[in-house]
Amino acid sequence: DFTIVNVALPSVQRELHVATTTVQWLVSAYAVSFGGFLLLGGRLADIYGRARLYRIGLVVFVAASVSGGLAVEPVLLIASRVVQGIGAAVLAPAGLSLLVTSWPGQEERSRALGTYGAVVSAGFASGAVLGGLLAEVTWRLVFFVNVPIGIVLLAASVRLLPPDPPARGGRLDIPGAVTATAGVALLVLAVARAGDTLQATQPALLGAGAILLLAAFVMRERRAPAPLLDLALLKDRAIAGANLTLLAVGAFNAAQVLLVTLYLQGTRGLSPVLTGLCFVPQAAGAFALSGPAGRLVPSLGPRRSLAIALSIALLALAGAAVSVLTDALPGLLVAQFAIGVAARLSQVASTLAGTRGPVAAKAEGTASALLTAARQCGSALGVAIVSATLVAAHGTATQRTAEAMFVAAGFALAGLLATQVVPSGAQPPHAPQPHHLFHRQGGGIP
Repeated sequence: DFTIVNVALPSVQRELHVATTTVQWLVSAYAVSFGGFLLLGGRLADIYGRARLYRIGLVVFVAASVSGGLAVEPVLLIASRVVQGIGAAVLAPAGLSLLVTSWPGQEERSRALGTYGAVVSAGFASGAVLGGLLAEVTWRLVFFVNVPIGIVLLAASVRLLPPDPPARGGRLDIPGAVTATAGVALLVLAVARAGDTLQATQPALLGAGAILLLAAFVMRERRAPAPLLDLALLKDRAIAGANLTLLAVGAFNAAQVLLVTLYLQGTRGLSPVLTGLCFVPQAAGAFALSGPAGRLVPSLGPRRSLAIALSIALLALAGAAVSVLTDALPGLLVAQFAIGVAARLSQVASTLAGTRGPVAAKAEGTASALLTAARQCGSALGVAIVSATLVAAHGTATQRTAEAMFVAAGFALAGLLATQVVPSGAQPPHAPQPHHLFHRQGGGIP
């Protein structure tokens, strides 16, 4: 769904007559609501059951997709993306926590995450190509296509997901969720307005409001009887480092997808279909590493794996910027492949680092949600910052795109520095190493 909408952005922009700083909110609004409500979604999954919340999130997501496909003006379309993000915020942590709790052993979990990564890569590629094909007819189909997929997933979840245990007692920190989401949204809006207005006053006020809201969220979580986010999670160096790194990964990946889409269709004049095909190398890179990553990460350790991944991403993004400047499409495709490798390796390493240990074990849903929230918040900020760069930069469209791509490389550099927070060394053995619980709880996959 990420790539299918991104490839259709130029078509939406033309039909609804919206500016670049407005169309970027089709990406940012989804990422903000997704990232902001993920902690609440993870908490709901821990209390009321992961399979149950998976299905609820799926229904909300599909309903919002229908609304987006029917939208005739930007406000309704962006609002639909916000609701889509809320549905995804319930769906994603429930799904990921089902995965990590069903395979508690380190080696089994690593292999499961590798398979998970392969499926994600297939979705990334098929979304890009399918988005191009559907956008040739009408961009509305990129939303309507979620309906049959959602129906199939809902039916499959009844058959395949393990049954939920009885609901646990617990309170929900709704004020915390609202405060966190509002803070992230204001921060993204501040960056977007800085590029739109090229003035400091309004963005500075919005940024100050964002900082106050996020500080209020932290204070709230310290005093809340049932906090949305157990701050003890962030005191664990592995969890903190994994989330900081994923913040950077989300920023550079979402930013470069937007930049490449606008460059290929706007500057080079490629069709949506050809644009979608240009994203296949990135998916191929991620898919190629899905299996090996499950073996490499445990042997290298999360810190070393993340450092390698972010180094690859830094070089690839710098190469992509040079390829845009020199109008070298083959170089851009090679860079896309390397970005896919880096994204997959960092995803597996950060998930293993961010969901292990006694602190994470107390709230698998929240720990999983925190990782996804970090990546989505990074996506929102990354898209806002490069969109502002495109507006503020001078020169030709090619020069502005290359400059924004170098900014995306800066995100990778920040992520590389953040890997130093993760403890060094390979992960300790996980004991015991039982057979994966999915067979025992849900009867396995036929």
